[in-house]
Amino acid sequence: MEDLPATADAAPQALEQARQHHAARAWALAFVAFQTADRACELDADDLQRFATAAYLVGRDDDYLALLERAHHTNLNQGRPLQGVRCAFWLGLRLLFRGEGGRAGGWFARAERLVESEAAACAERGYLLFPAVDQAIRSGELEKAASMAAAMVEMGERFADAELLTCSRFDEGVILLRQGAVARGLARLDEVMLAVTADTLSPIVTGLMYCGVIGACQEVCAASRAREWTYALSDWCGQQPEMMAFTAACLVHRAEVMRLHGAWGEALAEAERASQRDPKRDPRSTAEAYYEMAEIHRLRGDASEAEDAYRDASRYGREPQPGLALLRLAQGRARIAAAAIRRVAGATQAPLARVKVLPAYVEIMIAVGDLAAAHEAADEHERIAPRFSTELVAATAAQARGEIE
Repeated sequence: MEDLPATADAAPQALEQARQHHAARAWALAFVAFQTADRACELDADDLQRFATAAYLVGRDDDYLALLERAHHTNLNQGRPLQGVRCAFWLGLRLLFRGEGGRAGGWFARAERLVESEAAACAERGYLLFPAVDQAIRSGELEKAASMAAAMVEMGERFADAELLTCSRFDEGVILLRQGAVARGLARLDEVMLAVTADTLSPIVTGLMYCGVIGACQEVCAASRAREWTYALSDWCGQQPEMMAFTAACLVHRAEVMRLHGAWGEALAEAERASQRDPKRDPRSTAEAYYEMAEIHRLRGDASEAEDAYRDASRYGREPQPGLALLRLAQGRARIAAAAIRRVAGATQAPLARVKVLPAYVEIMIAVGDLAAAHEAADEHERIAPRFSTELVAATAAQARGEIE
């Protein structure tokens, strides 16, 4: 679409078009129309936020951040401090996802200061708990995280804020999974997905929840749920063909589901497409895409291609294990494989993470003749499996036992 002329007469037309495209989720058309209107007139805070959403969803990350910053200041100038807080929160969150912790902290601190200047209780106080909850989960302080998440749920219910409520229940689900209460955690995530599939949330929150829930399901090897929500995410993305923001994560999830079901050619194609997205915007998905590519190449016996892909996964921040150790074993380098898998197993403590390492550990220990270590790992896997009650964990535990026998 060509830009409309940037004149005062064109401004109302472009702005109306932009709003219509935004409502229709035609994100690229909305972005161009907002650009035209922005050159011809001063956009208000609401239109700046719509413009920012379009920028985010077509992959214009720097534009998204700049527009949110403008919306933040415009909200403050218009006497809407709490709307300004929300802009500051989303700025901080996006910067945090990009790995820019210093800038993110600055925006979160600004939002906190603005909230503290408001005497009344408000939903925005709940949003500002998200970074602390995320940090507590990452550091293993799960009781602390659960307490804060419960406070967020209470604020979401009190202020009838559907997005705060959905996101805080997602955090509760993740915390329950990390605590080993897998059935309860998955039930909480199913509740989150009821809100997501009802299509009542903003597109950014919808995409984040899809990706978060699928990732959590994959973390506990709930393969059937991961498959169900991955296909739902694919359908949602397919309804918005101009959207770029969540397609990389969607492709990686699809690749893993396909790989687990033996469709290696299709899985490789999806992972390769995901790896070609902008790594600065989503380095985590880029890293996972390369790891998926490496796993498929390894399973197909393409050692050189697997080696390169594991190296790329590591370059983008993804530990290339246990796949790389299994590649070394397939290459006849059993001692190197054993040293690598012992290192990873020794450094991996959480049961959720260990169930991803133990099958490879058993296979490699058998190969190097350390049956005592293989037995011990298989016993541990069988002890862990009932805590998860997911089919893939039970299957891999049974496979490990069968290999030993």
